[in-house]
Amino acid sequence: MTPASPRRRFAIVDIGSNSVKFLAGEPLKTKLKIIDDASIPTRLAEGLLRTGELKAEAMKRTFDVLRELRERADGLGVEALRPIATSAVRDSSNRKRFLREAGSILGETVRILSGVQEAEAIFAGVSLDPHFKRHGIISVEVGGGSAQWTAGDNTGVEHRLSLPLGAVRLRERFIPDHPVTPAVLGSMRKALGEQLGLALAPYSLDGKRLVGTGGTVTTLVAVMRKLKVWDPRKVDHTVLRKEDLSRFLNRLSKLPLGQIRKLPGLPPKREDLMIPGGCVFLATMDVLGAEEMTISVRGLRYALLHQLVQERC
Repeated sequence: MTPASPRRRFAIVDIGSNSVKFLAGEPLKTKLKIIDDASIPTRLAEGLLRTGELKAEAMKRTFDVLRELRERADGLGVEALRPIATSAVRDSSNRKRFLREAGSILGETVRILSGVQEAEAIFAGVSLDPHFKRHGIISVEVGGGSAQWTAGDNTGVEHRLSLPLGAVRLRERFIPDHPVTPAVLGSMRKALGEQLGLALAPYSLDGKRLVGTGGTVTTLVAVMRKLKVWDPRKVDHTVLRKEDLSRFLNRLSKLPLGQIRKLPGLPPKREDLMIPGGCVFLATMDVLGAEEMTISVRGLRYALLHQLVQERC
């Protein structure tokens, strides 16, 4: 991956259900150097489950962030920017309106990824990490609107799955208030266990490593480790035990949102998503019989950035 000229820069804008993520990098002789990595909450999927439409206020919040990121990319000297959208946009009835405005702001056509494309890209991003090269893996990512499971190894993908089990959707569906009562928590875990028990029937660890990625699980680890300043090196490759995750979610369920909001390591506007998102990971571990999960900070946008660089260099 050798650039034709020095300091060629590329970027991905990932428009998700809860946040807009930005990743910029420049190719060096043997690797891709990341120069900017940001996640900005917009809660685009707010109310989507109830109305089937993206709310005007949610779109405005997202458009404001896209303007900031377009300026950020220009300031970095990015020569090619690729924007994509996932669950919230693909599931909305007014997505054409959103895509027109977002494309106008960014100066690029926004491509919607299907759930399967999203699952495969997440797997590809995790697989770029040499840490997992010798292992077959099952990657799990829980976003705001959907969650993805992909199994495979260095020969390719065996199974891929996308379900509308994102943290924002689950929060709207199951959690009316905080603290979360044992009955509510139990009901959500039971429903997830039943659904995933069927959906993940073709999946088997069988020597594979379970890998969790995405903002939900990296935030959980950062909070569990009380990281006052985000440092991906202190999260990447962390081994999260099922027992510890279950204990932590039970502790969170007893707290009001105001107290959760003050926990070290918690980014803005994620305080109500850790419990529903964490429960998806917990249910996955239950169904697959996994006692632990390795965390990766790579995923969707890492794969897309590598793809963009390979196309242009």
